[in-house]
Amino acid sequence: MGKGLGIAGFVISLLAVVFGWSLALISFVLPFIVPILGLILSAVGMGKANKAGVKNGLAVAGLVLGIIATVCMAPVAIILALAMV
Repeated sequence: MGKGLGIAGFVISLLAVVFGWSLALISFVLPFIVPILGLILSAVGMGKANKAGVKNGLAVAGLVLGIIATVCMAPVAIILALAMV
């Protein structure tokens, strides 16, 4: 049940880490939205996988990557927002 959400969360978080700088150049809101979406999907997928009793390694990886992307992109988004003022 939760493997699909875990995989989706992992893919979105991975894209946020890899293409985060490009997202920051497009908009200063996207670097926050994309990793948080990955975090939410990974957390929901991990919860459903735990209830179903299946492995959730990609959901855990998605959580870790989402946290890394959010922490790394926060200063970039703030700097870009201040530069626009």
